[in-house]
Amino acid sequence: MAEENKETETTEDENVVRKTISIKGVSADLYRRIQKISNDTGKTIGQVTDDAYKSFMGTVENAKHLSDGFMKGMKEGSSQFIENIKELEITGNDLKEIGRKIIFKNIESLTFKDIDNETFDKYVNAIIMVKTVTIPKGLSKAKILLKGNFIDKIVQ
Repeated sequence: MAEENKETETTEDENVVRKTISIKGVSADLYRRIQKISNDTGKTIGQVTDDAYKSFMGTVENAKHLSDGFMKGMKEGSSQFIENIKELEITGNDLKEIGRKIIFKNIESLTFKDIDNETFDKYVNAIIMVKTVTIPKGLSKAKILLKGNFIDKIVQ
């Protein structure tokens, strides 16, 4: 159970209202581990906890998106995951060579090159947790938005 203090604070860095919240029932071991992360990263315990909550919420929302994608994939044929890559450049010919729907996940920089809207629609099922997606001028940004989840930046 959480208790709230009525103090509120809005930081200039974020458009977020912050409240002092006391959370009962946190295990001592878990709290010590959070303190260690706080000390190691130079962040406050509140910032570390905020990051953990954001990550958890992202995981829950991502699981729903993946579940929806899984059901869609089962109907249309299985999807191939391409994931956990720092930088990736992929062309329309690369997608055609793979020959099935692809889910791009956990990639820092994903660049689509020489790809048209039709090829993109046919082979890209989802783009999840990608920091920067770079697309050619001929590819619709709206298509990226419709298939994307947790994308930090789209560059055309």
